Amino acid sequence: MTGETERGLHKADYIAKLLTLARHDTREAAAGEHHPPVNAAFVARNRECIKQLVMPAVGLCIVLEGAKEITSGAERRFYRSGDAFILPNGVRLDVVNEPDEKSGFYRALFIRFDRALVIEASRLWPQFVNQQTRSAEPDITHDLCSAILHAAEALSHRLPVSRRVIEHRLLEVLLILAEQGVLSLVPKYVEDSVATAVRLLLRHRLHQPWSAASVASHFAMSEATLHRRLRAEGYTLRDLLLDERMKAAFLILNDRDADVADALAATGYRSRSHFSRHFQERYGATPSQVRQRRVLVPQA
Repeated sequence: MTGETERGLHKADYIAKLLTLARHDTREAAAGEHHPPVNAAFVARNRECIKQLVMPAVGLCIVLEGAKEITSGAERRFYRSGDAFILPNGVRLDVVNEPDEKSGFYRALFIRFDRALVIEASRLWPQFVNQQTRSAEPDITHDLCSAILHAAEALSHRLPVSRRVIEHRLLEVLLILAEQGVLSLVPKYVEDSVATAVRLLLRHRLHQPWSAASVASHFAMSEATLHRRLRAEGYTLRDLLLDERMKAAFLILNDRDADVADALAATGYRSRSHFSRHFQERYGATPSQVRQRRVLVPQA
């Protein structure tokens, strides 16, 4: 038996286990406490068309039986039994759920992750904050299937578990999705200070050719919103980028055995003259003087 065939059999086994959670439609009952529900089974015997669906929080959907079509703008995607995908927050979607031709049923599981939970995940696993995602479609692995089953069991209230246990099991699902590279965690500081968020985003990726569009996209906001919120805090994106680049250059030249070329590469400058001019305006000394410790320069 080939590895690909084995994986197919394993996936079918996982889907069969998840189907035990989708015997009955639980959308309406679950929505009594949460909208949309944290965990719900979508079961239908007729074709469903949902127009202009907007998700207020990120979620995971797993199609177990039948098919799903999602349209967002000009993009149209199709999912079949065994497919899973991340539903982003704030995106307007048209959804069509098609029952399976043989069984006559459409079945899917949906798990919503509140923003507070995603923020908690970002605190626990900062390495996944603002990561570049490879896809929006996770693999239904043994670990993910087990984590979903454990979370669903806790969310069903069939067992006397605390809210903290429920959150812990949902965090396990979030961690696996982040490890698979299909989910980027959002840090708390975006809600408090956009300037701080931008600083932390830029700080470890100064070599990248940052633009207002690329920075705004990391925080799921428009360029206009980014500029407006930075102005409200007394900053511009250019000021923040220059500040972080100069601080990094100072550390590289003053505290490490590195030359000016290393500082240029690490901070994203292509022009040595522009780099030196900005550095001297900031610190009152040239990069070479700081590197050779000819002058004592207090870091601003």
